[in-house]
Amino acid sequence: MFHDLREKVSAPRRLAAWVLLGALLLLAAFVLPRLTSHPAAQQAANAILWSLAAYAAIRGISFLLLDPLLSQRKTATPGFTRDLLVVALYLAAGGGILRHALHVSLGQLLGTGAIAAAVVGLSLQEVLGNLFAGVSLHLDPAFREGDWLEITGNLRGGPGRETLIGQVEAMTWRTVQLRTENGDMDILPNRVIAQAVVTNLYAPSGLHRRTAKVIVEPRPDLHVAIEKLGRALAGLPHHPHHRPEVVVHSSDMGGAVLEMRFWALGFRHGRQAAFQATRLAATILPREGFRFMGPHGPTPLPAASDPAPASALMEELVEQLGLPAHWAEDLRPHLRFRSVAPGEAVIREGDPGNSLFAVHRGVLQVVHPEERLEPYTGIHWKAVADLGPGQWFGEASLLTGAPRNATVVALTEAVILELPKEAFDLSLRREPELLEQLVDLMDRRERETAAAVLPKEGRRSQWIRQVRTWFGLN
Repeated sequence: MFHDLREKVSAPRRLAAWVLLGALLLLAAFVLPRLTSHPAAQQAANAILWSLAAYAAIRGISFLLLDPLLSQRKTATPGFTRDLLVVALYLAAGGGILRHALHVSLGQLLGTGAIAAAVVGLSLQEVLGNLFAGVSLHLDPAFREGDWLEITGNLRGGPGRETLIGQVEAMTWRTVQLRTENGDMDILPNRVIAQAVVTNLYAPSGLHRRTAKVIVEPRPDLHVAIEKLGRALAGLPHHPHHRPEVVVHSSDMGGAVLEMRFWALGFRHGRQAAFQATRLAATILPREGFRFMGPHGPTPLPAASDPAPASALMEELVEQLGLPAHWAEDLRPHLRFRSVAPGEAVIREGDPGNSLFAVHRGVLQVVHPEERLEPYTGIHWKAVADLGPGQWFGEASLLTGAPRNATVVALTEAVILELPKEAFDLSLRREPELLEQLVDLMDRRERETAAAVLPKEGRRSQWIRQVRTWFGLN
C-alpha cells in the first residue's frame, strides 16, 4: 500500500524534476511582471528570483566549502554541524529576501511575533529540549555511530533507574537510535540521553574491564579455589598485558564472593567472556571440591569421576616419550588425571611451570591472541596447533624450569595426564646419563612446532646445562 519513493524514482528522474521546478519558477519570475503592472506582482517576481539565487548559492557553499572541510572529522559532529550551518544560511537568506525583496521590516515582524513565539516556545518545550540536547551531544562527541553504549538513568519515565545497552545506529537533532543486542531498535530522545550516565564501550580504546561474581563456602584453602579458577580463566581470549584474575571481593550469604575480572575489546566480546567465565566457574569450582553458597546453605558437590591411571597407560606414555620402560614404575605414583572443560586453559604463556602434560582424551589447542572484527569485534584465539590423544606438551618447563612458552586451551571436553618434576627426580638421579634422551624429546618438539633460534649444537648444549641445573645434577 505504501511505497518508498526513494526506491522507485531513479536519480535522473529526480534531477529532471528539480530542473523542471527551477525552470517553472524562472518562467513565473519573468512572465508574471509582464502580465500585470501591479506592485505585488513585481515583489513576487523579485522574491522568486532572490530565492532561486539564495538556494543556488547555499548549495554551492555546501558543496564547495562545508562538505570538504567537515568530511575528515571521524565523529557524528560533521553532519549535524553542516545541518546547523545550512539552516543558519537559509534563515539569513530568508531575512534578506523579506527585507529587500518584499520590503518587510524584520524588527516589526519580530516585535509583533514575540507573544506568538512565547506561546509556540512553551508548547514546543519538549522539542526544543531535544534540539538543544542534540546540539550539546553533537558538539561534545563522546560517541559516534557504530559505538556500543551502556546508558543508565530514568529512561522510560518510571520511578527507578534502568540500564540499556545498544549500538548507535543514527543520531538526529531529536533522537539517538540504538540497536540492542536482541536486535530491537530503541529510539531515545536526546534530552533523556543528556540526563543519563552514558558509558562508551568502544572509547577511548575499546578495551574495558568486566567482572562476574560467584559465592563459595568459606574455607581455609580458599586460595586454592582462587588459583584453580584463575588458571582456568586464562582460557578467555585476552590481551597478554591484561590477564584475567580472581579476587575475594566481599562476603555474602555466609560465603566468600569471588570476583572474576577480565578485559574485553568491545561489548559483544565482553558479553561472550562473561558467559564463558560464569560457565567455567560453575564447572571448575565444584570439580575441585568447592561448594557454592545459596539461600539454603552450601550446594551439594558432584561425585568424583576421575579414574586412576592404569599400568598399561603409564607404559604407553613412557614409550611415547622415548624413555626406558623401567621408568614407568618410578613415574606411576606421580601420574595424575585431570578433567578439562571446553574453553578452560591448561597452561598460560609466561606462567611458571614444572610439569609435563599428555592428552588422554579430547582435543586441545595451542593458541595466541589476535584482534578480529568477525564474528564480532574483540580478541579471539588463533589456533597454532591441535593436540589430540597421545600428544604431550609442557616439556620445556618440566625439564628446564623456564616459563611456559605458549597458551593451551581445551577445544572440547578432555582428560589429560600430568607428570610433575618430582616424578623424574629419582630416575634422573639414578641414571643421569639418560638426560640426553630428555633433551632429544625437547629437540623433536622444537623441530615440530617452531624454527630453531640457535644452531642445533648450541641449542642442545644450552638445554643440557639448564636441565642439569634445574634437577641439581651438576
